[in-house]
Amino acid sequence: MSPRTRGVLLVACAGLLWSTLGLGVRLMEEASAWQIVFYRGLFQALAVTGWVLHRHRGGVLEAFHSIGWAGVVAAIGLGTAYNGMIVALSLTSVATVVFVLGATPFVTGVLAWWLLRERVHPATGVAMAIALSGIAVMTFGGSGAGHGLGILAAGVAVLGNAVFAVALRYGRAVDMLPSVALAGIVAALLSAPWVNSLTLTPRDLALCAYLGGFALAVGLALFTAGSRSLSAVELPLLAMTESVLAPIWVWALLGEEAGAATLVGGALVLGAVLFQAMLGDPAGARGERAVAEP
Repeated sequence: MSPRTRGVLLVACAGLLWSTLGLGVRLMEEASAWQIVFYRGLFQALAVTGWVLHRHRGGVLEAFHSIGWAGVVAAIGLGTAYNGMIVALSLTSVATVVFVLGATPFVTGVLAWWLLRERVHPATGVAMAIALSGIAVMTFGGSGAGHGLGILAAGVAVLGNAVFAVALRYGRAVDMLPSVALAGIVAALLSAPWVNSLTLTPRDLALCAYLGGFALAVGLALFTAGSRSLSAVELPLLAMTESVLAPIWVWALLGEEAGAATLVGGALVLGAVLFQAMLGDPAGARGERAVAEP
């Protein structure tokens, strides 16, 4: 298996895991959105730190130190994105938030070109356009635009995710997994002021453990590993398997109806992912672009 093929599979599988996050939230009994972000951040940090301990044995401190400023920036970006998402969902419709998040590959592409000098392959540009059209169909096929502040918060989430992807690519010469653990801590710290109570029902606590300790932690570990053999703009594009599969889980297991717009839009997004996987930029996958010096 080539490094690019392995990277594509890793990132697509990360999206598969993340697609179950909405289902987990739906199954909560009483937990507030801020409690979910706080506890899943803690569980993510614990799970990933445990994996770093396993991989590096006695060199854990060195592993965290080796990520450098790029790893810290990645952690802040991802932790901020978590909280931006929660604020956005509290102010505007889910459909609007999903549509704004569809801009993530475009913002990532601009940042990667500016900071890493990574060009956008023509095939990737086509895939990005197809994916955005699919997100638009999923969004405007069911509801209209939302509150301006909600859109702004979703934009913060987009920027945070883009910063995370670009920072991972910048630091791809070392193991960047410790930055994922730090991201969980950042998310927990940012959400803590809005957590009214630390008490959760056993079911909600178990679901938070799944969301943070497995779905997010393992998904981010796969995403981080895939980032070493894919260009920055490909990462959020291939991870859009999350957008396709998320409504399918709640339809199959909870009976929530998936409308025609969701199915058509999801098919377009999936087509974009498959198009990118087959016709993407193999030169970028080998990491042959020059990385800008700090």
